[in-house]
Amino acid sequence: MLQKRLLAIFGVVALVAAACGGTTATASPQSLAPGETPGPTPSGEPPAGEQVIRLYLSSDDPATLDPNAAQDSVSLAVLGSIVRPLLWWDKDLKVVPSLAEDYEVTNNGQTFTFTLRDGAKYSDGSDIVAGDLVFGWKRLVDPRLANPYAYVMCPVEGADAVLGAGNGCGTADTPTEDAAVEAALDGFGVSAPDDKTFVVELAQPATYFASIAAMWITAPIKEEWVNTPNFTEADNYVGSGPFMLQSWTHNSEIVLVPNPNWYGDAPKLSEVRYQIGGDPSAALAAYERGDLDMIYVTTGSDIRRVGDDPQFEDQLRDVPQFAITYYGYATCQQPPTACPSYPDLPDGKAPTANTNFRIALTQAVNKQNFIDLTFGGTGAIANSMVMPGIPGSDEEYDPYPYDPAAAQDRMATALEELEVTDKDGDGEVTFKDLGTISIGYNVDAGHLPRVAFLAEAWRTTFGATEAQFDFVGTDFPTFLQERHAGKYVVTRNGWGADFPHAHNQLSDLFRCGGGNNEEQYCNTEFDQLIDEAAQEPDQDRQIELYIEAQRIMLDDAPIIPLRFGVGRYLVQPYVQGVQPTGNDYQNTGDNFMETISLAAH
Repeated sequence: MLQKRLLAIFGVVALVAAACGGTTATASPQSLAPGETPGPTPSGEPPAGEQVIRLYLSSDDPATLDPNAAQDSVSLAVLGSIVRPLLWWDKDLKVVPSLAEDYEVTNNGQTFTFTLRDGAKYSDGSDIVAGDLVFGWKRLVDPRLANPYAYVMCPVEGADAVLGAGNGCGTADTPTEDAAVEAALDGFGVSAPDDKTFVVELAQPATYFASIAAMWITAPIKEEWVNTPNFTEADNYVGSGPFMLQSWTHNSEIVLVPNPNWYGDAPKLSEVRYQIGGDPSAALAAYERGDLDMIYVTTGSDIRRVGDDPQFEDQLRDVPQFAITYYGYATCQQPPTACPSYPDLPDGKAPTANTNFRIALTQAVNKQNFIDLTFGGTGAIANSMVMPGIPGSDEEYDPYPYDPAAAQDRMATALEELEVTDKDGDGEVTFKDLGTISIGYNVDAGHLPRVAFLAEAWRTTFGATEAQFDFVGTDFPTFLQERHAGKYVVTRNGWGADFPHAHNQLSDLFRCGGGNNEEQYCNTEFDQLIDEAAQEPDQDRQIELYIEAQRIMLDDAPIIPLRFGVGRYLVQPYVQGVQPTGNDYQNTGDNFMETISLAAH
């Protein structure tokens, strides 16, 4: 019954996809491992003009192009080309020098000394100096700015004083008064002995810290630039990457051009044109008309259609991703204010504050059907957070597998614990006696069929009414703010690894008070194990600790992990030099836009 209803729900989506053309013949797409470069493709006719590549970015503008504040894949797809930190990645996702020509780790792993390369300049021609890194890193952790990734600096000396418990660093209160913040920032462990030397002192070893120095948030920041009004607009933007921001027509187009002051190999493209607006299916139609040169296929019906259509055989790229699709539950654990108001229950909190309620929702979902119906069958079932291929992945553990009968038993227990009463007067307490369950998601990104799948699974398993599920769709920037504020009972979420290390998938998402902890989850035993793992030099023991911590989190069920990703991309045959990785954002190879070129006419 569930599958029949869902097929009806998805029918409109399928009809829209069918209107774009295609056949039902099968074809074998070229599969790529993370870091593998596509092989030669047949020659094709490139668009007329110079080395100008046309890409779809998103239905909405990037939420921000402030490197310290960015957190979403749309923003990062652009930032990866216009700013570069001390270190970067190679095509195999190994950390390599970028702005820093070299670095040294001393003092038992607690002192990092970076030496900046000679002649490095910003896009405006001014010198990049070590003091800019001191300023930028302090700006990142300044609690008055509430940057979502500030917590990654917790291992740095003095971070506990400046960030405090409110950001998952130590137990002290986060300072709020200007004088207290400035005093704490003075003790933050970064310094610039001279213009070419940047030093970071850690309070304790962090085995993953070199990867932090390769994140966009740690790029050099010119103080004069960020103090300029509207500093992220194209006319004012000062970057440090291979490209620079030429124009930003909001909700329409972003254009990048080569940075003439870039210290690395010059980009081969003369322009990168990012289209903004329209949903993913409309963008795919634009690709098929020849108006785009690459596209990330994200809608389930489109994924299946292009995979079955022989006309795309030489354009299809399936790239395993270090990424996961999951939905989060409002646990209401921390902080107390980040919890949806729920007047239908005695304590006024969302029912997902109850562990058994969360477990019941999890057990009611058939993840393979979710993948087949809403992702065109691509990807693999996820039962944990650490992606396959990253040390600490624990694919054998599945505490709450699909089991509708067990889900119903759990739900009965949860309703009793929540003190739900017989509101509809039918003589028994059931799911129908609960109020509305809000499910938040961002619109125009292919998520509605996935939200509908989950709601239908819960409706059929627990005998709910359709009216009990409120689908709340907003534009992406608004959604990011509302998700973090704890507005929804259940929330769409996803995570692409910032770096391939278990700490990034666990601590960065589930630490008490962490900046990306959207579920308000908090378990101090989990935090302690994560901290111990981060300092453990023995790799085998480190992995054991991360797995132990992950199992604690999964037992608490703050989320329902659903799918480890495989990105399905279409790349025109004339596009050359694409270097795909498991960390691509919106288009394959977008970590290395400077290597891409277009074949001659």
